[in-house]
Amino acid sequence: MCSKRGRGKRDLPKLEAVVGFLMARSSRELARLVTSLTIRWRSRPNAKAARANKIFIAGCARSGTTLTQSIMNTFEDTFVWKPEARHTKFYLLDCQENNLVIKRASRTFAHLAKLPAGIGLIYCVRHPLDVLTSMHPQTRKERRFHTTADRWVLEYDALLSLRKAQPGRDVLYVRYEDTIADPDAVQQLIANRFGLRPRMPAAEGVQGPIHSRSLRKWERNEEYLAYLQQQLSPAVLAPMHVFCREFGYDMPAWAGSTG
Repeated sequence: MCSKRGRGKRDLPKLEAVVGFLMARSSRELARLVTSLTIRWRSRPNAKAARANKIFIAGCARSGTTLTQSIMNTFEDTFVWKPEARHTKFYLLDCQENNLVIKRASRTFAHLAKLPAGIGLIYCVRHPLDVLTSMHPQTRKERRFHTTADRWVLEYDALLSLRKAQPGRDVLYVRYEDTIADPDAVQQLIANRFGLRPRMPAAEGVQGPIHSRSLRKWERNEEYLAYLQQQLSPAVLAPMHVFCREFGYDMPAWAGSTG
C-alpha cells in the first residue's frame, strides 16, 4: 500500500502541469485585455492613430491584394504593414508616417461589415474564373488551386453585407486586370482618392515582374476548364454572374446566363 507521501510525489507533476496551464491561460487573457484596452485608447477621436489616414486593402485571395499592397509602398509618408492583419492592427502601430496601410487577414470576410467608417477601403477584384484557377505556394501541397468556389461565394457575400451595413461607404475598387495593364494609372487613382503623393513609378516599386500571363488561363488550358466546369454549381454561378456584370467581366457561354 502506498503512503500519502508517495501519492503526493506522484501527483506533483500533475499539479505543476495544472498550475502551468492556468498561468499560461492567465497570461494570454491578460495580453488580450491589454490589447483590447490599447485599441480602445488609441481609437479615441483625438488620438494620433485615429487621426492618421488609414487604408485597408481587402478582397478575395488571388485578386491582387498583394500587388496592391506593393503599390502602396510607392507613396510618400506611408507605412505599409507587411503581414496580413485585422483592421484593429491600425491602433497598435507606432509610426511617424501619416498614412497607414494594412492588407486584410485570411478571415477578414467574416467581419468586413464591421470595418469602422473612419478607415478607407480598397477592395481588389479579379475575374472569378482566374481567381479559382490561381495557385499559391502556401496551399499547393493541399490542393491544386488556392481559392475554392465556396470560399469565393463567402467573400462576395461579405462584400454585399458590407454594402448593406454601410450603404454610404465610399469603396475604391481596383481591378487586377487594370493593375496589370497600367500600374501607374492605378497608382494615380489611389493617390487621388486618398490624397497620397507617389515617390516613384508603381512598376518600380512592385516586387517581381508585372505580366499578363496569369490572365484567362482557363481559356487555354483544358484541365483548368474541366476543373471549373466541375466546380461551378448553380449556387456558385448565380452570384458570379452578378459580380461579373458589375465589374465588367464576361462569362463563357458554357457557364450559362442568369438574366
